[in-house]
Amino acid sequence: MPLLKLPFRAIALDLDGTLLNSQGVVSAFTIDTLRRISNLGVKIIVASGRMSARIIPHASALDIQMNIVAYNGAETLEGQAETWSILSSQPISPSTRDAVFSLCKVHSVFLNVYSNGKLFGYNPNKNFRYAKIYSAQSGAEYDQFTDRIEDLPQDGIFKLLAIESQANRDKLWAAWNPKLSKHCSIAKSNPEYIEFMGLGVTKAAALKILLHNFNIEADEMLAFGDAENDFEMLSLAGVGIGMANASPGLKRTFTRFSQWTNEEEAVAKELNKIFQP
Repeated sequence: MPLLKLPFRAIALDLDGTLLNSQGVVSAFTIDTLRRISNLGVKIIVASGRMSARIIPHASALDIQMNIVAYNGAETLEGQAETWSILSSQPISPSTRDAVFSLCKVHSVFLNVYSNGKLFGYNPNKNFRYAKIYSAQSGAEYDQFTDRIEDLPQDGIFKLLAIESQANRDKLWAAWNPKLSKHCSIAKSNPEYIEFMGLGVTKAAALKILLHNFNIEADEMLAFGDAENDFEMLSLAGVGIGMANASPGLKRTFTRFSQWTNEEEAVAKELNKIFQP
């Protein structure tokens, strides 16, 4: 009996706004679909800007052998259910840390600092209102809030995330990107977020390494996303599909989109069209 010719050998999935619905849940239909496709031998990879600790519960719920790309590519893991091991990690440089800390202090911007699996919130004016919004969106819990840079962790920082109103976020991006892009990777994700990672760190860069280790070509990968930090990942894939609810920034730069939103289980519906039962 001839082997089944699969349309793709790997699937990369963004989490927020893509795999998760607005309640922060992966639907039962989506879980069943991913399990079926995994059983065909297809590699499943969740690629998110979230910290590893906030991805693992959703990945574990799938209960399949899979990989995680966390912090927009700064850390990769493999595992299943409650057993996960770190494959790679790349913290930001001290110069990037100091530059972002200083800019957030001068401009009174709220900053998330992700260090050694913990989350810290900083604002020089003790304005931590964006922390509540971030926690509601991601389920993340803060270990500490501070208005003093010297109280923030200095080592093991995998990502920094500045949060502002959408209008101010775009102004900060325009001002900060030329200053910092030669020293670190900068990405827009949610309309309020600017994310800072180590130089060269992106979801696409991490996926290239995983695919090489799997002996899978990029054009054998299918990818799904909804935001600007997904653009490189979607472009890398043989087929990239944006959500119907994608951010305006992604819609300006990418061309292929699902007719369905994350609320309408777009990932599962697209996968069932491609991997017909």
